[in-house]
Amino acid sequence: MRLPNNFHLTTETLASAVLILTWLVVMRSTRYSKWQLAMISLPGTFLHEALHGMVGLLLFAKPRSFSIFPKRQGDSWALGSVGFANLNIWNAAPVAFATLLMLGIGWLLYDHWMVPTFLVANYWIWVASGYVTACAFFSCIPSTTDIKAGAMSGLMYGCIGFGLWQYFH
Repeated sequence: MRLPNNFHLTTETLASAVLILTWLVVMRSTRYSKWQLAMISLPGTFLHEALHGMVGLLLFAKPRSFSIFPKRQGDSWALGSVGFANLNIWNAAPVAFATLLMLGIGWLLYDHWMVPTFLVANYWIWVASGYVTACAFFSCIPSTTDIKAGAMSGLMYGCIGFGLWQYFH
């Protein structure tokens, strides 16, 4: 079976996809215990917050605090956080939605680590790589706080993009 972009459905690609889905089910099943969820998704949480921090640093949002330890916030829990001193309308959307870059990171991990590891029959590393890849996919979704922080900035960029599209078409 041939899929887009020369992606072939083979034993190693199918087995790796099933492994990622299995890890995602395990992570999802821990959602009722925030401490279990925090522990099992720690690599993804670290990468999630690190991406906020790195993009914030690049866009002069001035990151001031970084935490990957769960904290109760009212009725919910925050698995991690990054605080900024200069978050504004120009940099808020890219900083808030930086976590979507983990979709690409997850794909690279899958394509360049998981599948080759399966091919050389190093199954322990393959299972570990599946876990790390699943963490990337699990943690790529912006949190409610991220969406609130980047909503107005994203709307502004959307309006600018729409205006430019209307102007040139």
